[in-house]
This record gives sequence, structure tokens and C-alpha cells, in this order.
Amino acid sequence: MLARGMRRRCPMCGAGSLFTHWFRICEHCPRCGMRFEREEGTFVGGMFINIALTEIALALFIVVGFALTLPDPPVGPMVVGAVFISILVPTLGYPFSKTIWAAVHLAMQPLEPAEQAEAATARFQLDWEREHPPGTASR
Repeated sequence: MLARGMRRRCPMCGAGSLFTHWFRICEHCPRCGMRFEREEGTFVGGMFINIALTEIALALFIVVGFALTLPDPPVGPMVVGAVFISILVPTLGYPFSKTIWAAVHLAMQPLEPAEQAEAATARFQLDWEREHPPGTASR
């Protein structure tokens, strides 16, 4: 499950194409129908993962930067590099953190019967919409 999440895939079935935009995840998996935001505040864990990865990248940058430039570290370039990392890492890591957290959450708390029923309903609805696109006449 975690490996699937690290590749921005559904932790339940491994399907891709979970995001409509870089920052917007689908409500349900397009293949298995699993709801990604299973309860209110689910993605606080995803935000934690994103912040933790950013902090690790910043710490590594600062430690390596200071270690390589001692005894006279260049403060200006270090600050610019830290700001760059503080913007780049969370932006690039955002969708990965969501799917990684969905995998962690699913591993810690498997789907309840009601959630499985909701997934089946969503899967049926998605299949119906693929077979009967809006605007086509049915006979």
C-alpha cells in the first residue's frame, strides 16, 4: 500500500490518474471507488508528511551547506537555498503526501462495511458515466 501511495496511486487497487490537477485529488478512486477523504480532517496527516519531508530536506541542506563551507559559511546563499527548498519541496510533494497518507490511513484502519458499500456505489456510478457520457442519447 505504501509503495502505491509513493507513486501517487490508489493504495487499495493501484490505479493511477487520481488527480484532476496537481493540487486536487478525485473524491473517489476511478477504478475501485474508494473515498480518499474518509473522514473529516483526514488529510491533516498528509500535511504532516509534507511538512516533515520539507523539514528533513531543509535540515540536510543546512547541515551539508555548513559542513562544506566552514569556517566561513555564506549566509545569503544559504538563506536563498533554504527559501527555495521551502517552496519547492512542499509544492512537488503535495500530491505524494496525500496518497501516502491515504495508504497509511488505510493500513491503520481498513475500510468499514459502509465504506466498502460506498466504494461499490461510486464504482458503479463511474462505470455508468463512462458508458453513458452526458449529452448522448440513449435508446
